[in-house]
Amino acid sequence: MSYRNNQQTLYLGTQTHDTFNVSSLYAEGELGAMEEWRDRRYQRVQLDSGATDSTTVGAVAANQLAYWKDRDNYLVTNDSRFAFNSTLANSGYRNAVAGIFRCAVTAGYYCDILQGGNDIPVADGDNTFAAGDFVVAEATATSAAADAVNAGTAPTVQVIGMATGVTDGTDVPVDVDIQAAP
Repeated sequence: MSYRNNQQTLYLGTQTHDTFNVSSLYAEGELGAMEEWRDRRYQRVQLDSGATDSTTVGAVAANQLAYWKDRDNYLVTNDSRFAFNSTLANSGYRNAVAGIFRCAVTAGYYCDILQGGNDIPVADGDNTFAAGDFVVAEATATSAAADAVNAGTAPTVQVIGMATGVTDGTDVPVDVDIQAAP
């Protein structure tokens, strides 16, 4: 699979991909760019300015799901109600997962969402997970957490990855593999 926005290196300053949270980009062309770092894959995006404590989901926390609000402009949110296809019947927003937030991100800031990597902690929506279960966005539209689809059952929504273990009550370890926006 090739990506048109792959770059050699993204500017991080003193931060890492997992802590990147800045109000402005070093270079305008970085928005939407992807970088593979060790065994992980990231895409640089902007968090919607409305992702604050006043929403049902609240401010972004580490390991929450990021949903595409505007794929063309690389704008994401943690509130699935505002995902770009949230108006589709039933679980349309569950097919708009953009990646995993790796840190608490300030509303309106730029960050790197994780789209690929092994044993990544992903927010658990109070579900029971077993190694080998498919991991999808939780069916509750007011959560930025994951849900399990038991191994042997065909998932009907976008798969985020595969659980590699059981939940600790907060997060579940997942081999994440999410398609990037071109």
